[in-house]
Amino acid sequence: MKNNFVAILDFGSSKVTCMAATKVAGRSDFVIRAVGQSAYNGFDDNSWYEPETISFAVTDAISQVEKKMDSPIKEIFVGVPGVFCATVTSEASVTFHSKKKIDGDDIQELIKKADIFDVGSDNIPMGGKPVYFILDGALKTFDPVGSVASKLTALVSFSFMKNYFRNSVSPVLLQKGIKKVTYMNTCDAETQFIAQTMGLTDYCIVVDVGHITTNVMLSGGKSLLFSRTFSLGSGYLASDLCQVEGCEYKVAMATLEKINFSLEFREGDTYNVNGVALDAKRTNEILKARIGQIADYIIKSFQYCDKEIPYNTPVILTGGGLTYLRGGAYVLSTFLGKNVKVYESANPQTNRNEYTSCYGLLAEAIKNNGARSSIFAFLRR
Repeated sequence: MKNNFVAILDFGSSKVTCMAATKVAGRSDFVIRAVGQSAYNGFDDNSWYEPETISFAVTDAISQVEKKMDSPIKEIFVGVPGVFCATVTSEASVTFHSKKKIDGDDIQELIKKADIFDVGSDNIPMGGKPVYFILDGALKTFDPVGSVASKLTALVSFSFMKNYFRNSVSPVLLQKGIKKVTYMNTCDAETQFIAQTMGLTDYCIVVDVGHITTNVMLSGGKSLLFSRTFSLGSGYLASDLCQVEGCEYKVAMATLEKINFSLEFREGDTYNVNGVALDAKRTNEILKARIGQIADYIIKSFQYCDKEIPYNTPVILTGGGLTYLRGGAYVLSTFLGKNVKVYESANPQTNRNEYTSCYGLLAEAIKNNGARSSIFAFLRR
């Protein structure tokens, strides 16, 4: 029997998260019904740090949701982390004999024509999504259906998943009894959700700083243009405190919750955590140095981007690594030389920065599920 909710699986750099949600009738919003999480040690550029822990982490997170929903999960949408995913773009055009009204078939023809990539045996195509369209070589639009033109051009974004990731996850899901699995590009889903939530209709840069990894993403309309992942996050900030101050890691992580870059500290001021006093001024300087390195890596990431980025492109900070450090976004913006805005949502269910990738996957899953339902409804008529 089909679930009356959608379920997603998100692989963060320190936790595997499963969420179940239902769509709000007549709107694009959703209501989160259940959350399950299981800690694990994440991944580096090519592989899991502890592959043997993946099975338990995935199964545990899913089982928590199944228990809360009092229902087994039959279908799941799995987010592929940026480190296991590649994004490339291609432009294609179709010219008609005369002016015609654009329909869905024309868009599918463009996507097929733009797919010029040979990914080899190590990667799996995840499909193409139009970023934007150009009508008659002049008018830019994000939705050309219904418009009249004699020529239609599109920039299409294609995502590819590493075989290694699917081969690690699919057997675990099959063993759990989940046979219907859809893989999605997490970076794409996250950027589209953030852009829509914050009312950004064109270019935007999203920086998701997590526990041990950071994703740098560029969206250009309705899809992802570029993404880059590097190994830096709040765990590195905590490690710096351990090395310099000689404190335990759990003390360092707890200290991050008390950090305030907005205050001017004097000699002798301290952060007091679990009976341990850390010099406040020195602690802030240690953390600022590491944030400066994160900023440097963000800037270097765009050396791999072949897109022209408008100077006024907004930069949105999300993830659980820096957003909860008071004044952290300002410190990052100082190093970047650009204004940085922290992701925010008026909806209390979608306002936590550590879950923006999950929110994006849920939104994409509901959209995907709705498209299928519409097709099936049409076939039944």
